[in-house]
Amino acid sequence: MKRMSIVLLLTSIFMLSQGIGFAITGQELAQKVYNRYDGDDAYYKIEMSLIDRRGKERRREMEIFVKDFSGLDKTYIKFLSPNDIKGTSFLSVERIDKDDLQYLFLPDLGRARRIVSSQKRNRFVNTDYTYEDMERRKPDKDEHKIIGEEEFIGRDCYKLESLPKKGTSQYSKRISWVDKESFLILKTDFYDRKGKLIKRFWVDKVSEIDGIWTVMDSTMHDLKRSHKTRMVVKEVKYNQGLSEEMFSVRYMERHWR
Repeated sequence: MKRMSIVLLLTSIFMLSQGIGFAITGQELAQKVYNRYDGDDAYYKIEMSLIDRRGKERRREMEIFVKDFSGLDKTYIKFLSPNDIKGTSFLSVERIDKDDLQYLFLPDLGRARRIVSSQKRNRFVNTDYTYEDMERRKPDKDEHKIIGEEEFIGRDCYKLESLPKKGTSQYSKRISWVDKESFLILKTDFYDRKGKLIKRFWVDKVSEIDGIWTVMDSTMHDLKRSHKTRMVVKEVKYNQGLSEEMFSVRYMERHWR
């Protein structure tokens, strides 16, 4: 009996280490997060706050436009205020089996420049997000494993460990809390290549709008800099029939005012 108990214990440990015993595998969960329906297109008006270690805030206002192109998203972001960033815009274009194309338009330059792979670890317009963070990460770039279950902001979540394949990320690991109902990511811990926790993303509020679960209030915290970027959704609209023309470098360069 003692020997059998040890065998059962070791089997249980092995099953947990492999993510076995849950209703879904890690890879399936990551795919559900990626495939989650969030509208054929979407518009968000966002209030962004940059908060330093002393609690001092700088506020920005921006618009985000997203459109689905046969399962691949294009995202256009335009800053409305304050004056020092007004007119700055960003375009991200997803591609099959390739990294996203990203472009940043700066009014002082008068043209868009492409963000190359070596720049994707840089901070996005002085926020706590990097250009890599601005991508909708494809599930096959990581090895995924469910390592537990835990409640967060009153919602039941899977804890998903994602280990990037070589050369695909600035991080060595991400642990995400995935809502079992909506498949929204409600929290993520980011680890550097030495295995140290360096950033934390979390959601404070979600709402169901037009049948789509939506993040309404979220924060990215850079633990090394003791700096935070908070984003609060002030307005959201889904399935408005956004023009395809909007999601191009040409449009971005011509409509920044």
